Amino acid sequence: MSIVIDANMKLFADRMGITSTRMIKDYGLKTVDEIIEAEAARGNQKAVKYAQEMYNSPAKLIKVFKLADVENKFVILHKMDDRTRQMVLPLLDQQDLVMGLYFFTQDKLLEMLSAVDIEELVRVALAAFPLESIVSMFTEDDLAMFFQNENVEKNDVMNELKKLPPEVMIKFVEGVTGKPSEDTNINDFLKSIEELPEDKFRDFMSMVDPDVQRQLVFQMTKEKPEYLTLFQPKSYVDMLGTMMKQDMVKPMAALDKETLVKMISILPDDLMAIVGAQIDTKKFAEFLLDGHLDVLQKAMMI
Repeated sequence: MSIVIDANMKLFADRMGITSTRMIKDYGLKTVDEIIEAEAARGNQKAVKYAQEMYNSPAKLIKVFKLADVENKFVILHKMDDRTRQMVLPLLDQQDLVMGLYFFTQDKLLEMLSAVDIEELVRVALAAFPLESIVSMFTEDDLAMFFQNENVEKNDVMNELKKLPPEVMIKFVEGVTGKPSEDTNINDFLKSIEELPEDKFRDFMSMVDPDVQRQLVFQMTKEKPEYLTLFQPKSYVDMLGTMMKQDMVKPMAALDKETLVKMISILPDDLMAIVGAQIDTKKFAEFLLDGHLDVLQKAMMI
């Protein structure tokens, strides 16, 4: 006695392009969902199209197209046009985007960092180095330019001057007066500096001993980190360039997500697809359901 297919399953098999013989041999008592899943995996375009039309829940899509498999995500992403693929990137977690930075050379990373907002660059530098190390790496030109900057408040400089450690104050006084510090009334000395006109004050502070300047910058930026944004981007890029590439990438997690997406979006298609394939599976299924199911048909072609 032979097995027969009921009328409904026969109609379904015809629609899927599955012969009665193969239906019986391959699927026996399998459910429609199981058959669709198997046929879609084989690249049966009718099954893929049916799944696109009928399955509108993320869970169902994940099951049928095995979206939890990173390789399957990669294939689908690789088949997308560049614009659609880039739409996936903002859905990735910050750390997944950061991992994609390893695909760039260090020179390219430094070039891209040169173009980001100074606030972001400062965050990356602070994530890479302690504040004291950052200040120690500023050049003498950096320090001179800082004290010439009109956004540096004179009162802030004076407040920190008055709080200099004794050994630094001695160096400061003796460097300016050329006399032993005990021969100078510190209060009168500081008052004479404070009374300088703005332009003279900036000129004066830009020429004092670099060690004193560094101590002041350290104290000022510890109190007001926003002062770090007054240094040139190149100064921070040069600091980061002293690191090994793998160490430099990690603190780049401090960049804005939009900046990371912009960086990853210039990778070649295959590398961008590798990064995109790290997306959360449910988010990816929801993205496909939101008007992008057509890519499944391209991805499942054999």
